[in-house]
Amino acid sequence: MPSPFPGMDPYLEAPHIWPDFHDALASEIRSELNQSLPRPYYARLEMRQELGIVEEGKARLRIVPDVAVVRPPRHQLPSGGTAVLERPRRDVSNFIEMVVHSDRIRHHFVEIRDAAQGHKLVTLIEILSPSNKRPGPDREAYRRKQREVLDSDASLIELDLLRSGERVLPDLELAAMIAQLDQPPDYVVLVNRAWRRADGVAYQVFPAGLREWLPCIPVPLKRGEPEVPLDLQFLFNRAYDGGPYRRGAVDYGRPPDPPLSARDAGWAEALIEEIRVPRPRGD
Repeated sequence: MPSPFPGMDPYLEAPHIWPDFHDALASEIRSELNQSLPRPYYARLEMRQELGIVEEGKARLRIVPDVAVVRPPRHQLPSGGTAVLERPRRDVSNFIEMVVHSDRIRHHFVEIRDAAQGHKLVTLIEILSPSNKRPGPDREAYRRKQREVLDSDASLIELDLLRSGERVLPDLELAAMIAQLDQPPDYVVLVNRAWRRADGVAYQVFPAGLREWLPCIPVPLKRGEPEVPLDLQFLFNRAYDGGPYRRGAVDYGRPPDPPLSARDAGWAEALIEEIRVPRPRGD
């Protein structure tokens, strides 16, 4: 079943939904590229482990909240007065069992490699995660990787399909230029070619709004070679249609997080209302 939105679906940013969508989209990108890349290039999935921890003030929080399991007391504690113990107790005192999840969150990204050149990395395609866009160890780790790629001879594509958080752009000047656009974008796709870093770093920026289709972007390979088009909206549709999002995994009865503007909220509610109303047969 298709998404009610024409482009990116803001409900997919929910912490319990995003990892599933992230990996589904990465898989669709890999599949599409392996049908369109010329030999000897191929696309493969790689995995990055993240802690899912962000910093808010002095607190460190997980993107997906942990669950605390409370055990009911076996017996009541003495209340008032002084407890006299004639012998050591053998019953364990009341306690609260708190389960802290230490499992890392696994996120996939796509690499394009050259089989004729020792499987050398040619282009990296990253899909940003929520913890990449908020202060914490995952953003710091991503920035290190981002700089490593920009210092190499591989091209970089970044897909920021999240409205929440701070953009993790590789250059402050680039961030300022995007902020000065007439219509600040909800989503940003960035393409940087490895051979355009000598005299200033050149970026192709594909801004997209909530009401727009996601862009069709070029995938650079090597200098002088034809670039491969990649239709992100087409791939989003395939990832969404094959997912659980219209099967109850997403609660379209509540506002998305982060909330939409008043103008967009009314527009979104009208779209969602259409999927609630059964259409007559034959339409």
